[in-house]
Amino acid sequence: MPPLRLFALTALLLVPPAARAVENKYDVLAKLLMPFASLLSENSRNAQRAVRLTAQLETMTNLPPALAGARAELALEYPDKLRLRGPVLGETLTICRDGQKLWVSPGSKAAALLQLAAADKRLPPADPKARLAPFRLPVPEKQLVFLPALFRVEDGGRDLVGDRECRVLGLQLAPELEQSLKAGGWSGRVWVGEKGAPLRLIVEQPGWEIAVRFERVEFSKSLPPSTWQPDAAESADVLKLTPAQYQQLLSVLLP
Repeated sequence: MPPLRLFALTALLLVPPAARAVENKYDVLAKLLMPFASLLSENSRNAQRAVRLTAQLETMTNLPPALAGARAELALEYPDKLRLRGPVLGETLTICRDGQKLWVSPGSKAAALLQLAAADKRLPPADPKARLAPFRLPVPEKQLVFLPALFRVEDGGRDLVGDRECRVLGLQLAPELEQSLKAGGWSGRVWVGEKGAPLRLIVEQPGWEIAVRFERVEFSKSLPPSTWQPDAAESADVLKLTPAQYQQLLSVLLP
């Protein structure tokens, strides 16, 4: 081999793979989405069926001062366990589902919210026979491989979140999905770290924006049973809910 060609080949081999070729933007999005999709897939072969997530609110349109820098914690385990803890109307609220066992703390705060919504006639009718279904994906499982294609993706290049290097992707829903969901004007940007971990997310609609930073995203096979029980502080004020009340409370908190 001529010396010049040998030198060029050696130099190429010494360049890190990431510098030789930029990973396709849809492949980056797939690495971000698929762990979450696999977690909720009934027929998934992925052994990791649970996730813990902690996010900090950076900015939001019309953000009350009390919520500046607030954190939200999510624990989820397939097929029917969920724990969400975060700020609601200036107070931290924990909502938990363990199958059909449901509770909220502080219960007095949740009861007041339900009473106020009932007085304002904002509560949906309660079905005493209601049962909560297992978590399901919003798309057929056979189409999971096409999940990234539901978005229009723009490559925003590289950036740093803290000291962690990441890829930035601009996201919009594909026109057909945007129309079916009636989500016109929606757009987002996501900062994707090593191995597809989300580091930061901005979601925008006309006149509204929210930005959050992910401090923790950990997948695991399962979570400890204590995850679905009130801790010492929460135990002092717990309200047990029926499935119908749980659905009503969610309708109040997520109008």
